Amino acid sequence: MTIDGIATIRYLTTVSFGFGAASLLRGVLEELSIARPLAVTDQGVRATGIADQVLAPACDPGRAVWFDRSPPNPTEGAVLEATEAFRAGGCDGIIAIGGGSSLDLAKGVGLLATHEGALIDYAAVNGGIDRITDRAVRTVAIPTTAGTGSEVGRAAMINVAGRKLDFISPHLFPARALCDPALTFGLPPYLTAATGMDALTHCIETYLSPLVNPPAEAIAIDGVERAAGWIQEAKATVPADPRAGT
Repeated sequence: MTIDGIATIRYLTTVSFGFGAASLLRGVLEELSIARPLAVTDQGVRATGIADQVLAPACDPGRAVWFDRSPPNPTEGAVLEATEAFRAGGCDGIIAIGGGSSLDLAKGVGLLATHEGALIDYAAVNGGIDRITDRAVRTVAIPTTAGTGSEVGRAAMINVAGRKLDFISPHLFPARALCDPALTFGLPPYLTAATGMDALTHCIETYLSPLVNPPAEAIAIDGVERAAGWIQEAKATVPADPRAGT
């Protein structure tokens, strides 16, 4: 379904894709009954003004609690710190704004804020998949890169005691994903190229997987064609925002 140029895709979670998708945030928070969200991002995204630009129209002043210290690779320490901010602020939902690191960290907070015990107990390698329940906090994911696909994924990769561990559960899917291409326009060229190659790699991995999943394979083929065909141009050119009539 497409309304005003924004497509709604209902597959593993509900995704709104198109220019202006981030402006749907206020309505999404109301739909999910999130009154006091924890906004998770990193210092780089916050410094550009993107995170505040996204949040300001959706949340009245003082309504959101900020955690803007997501590291380049999410760590257990950062998850614990953000979880404390969630609890201290009386939060009831999470908004993740940024790349895969912020989105994965938000999933870790959504897990740890509602599940007892140590984070490592919920790692897939330790049999944690079945321990993660539907009590995980609802998260709205707003990606600012085109790389990881964490906004539509059921997994989070977090560094715990020097090991990169996967935390996997259908309960870790973001409740909503708002994918607004305009948020990627300010990325440095090298980051556009790197995240584009990340997306390409994910598509290749999916297609070559021995598991049978025809819908995922079809998406992977389409993604390979788009990424391989457009990464160089995206890196070299700042796209024009069609909403500006240019």
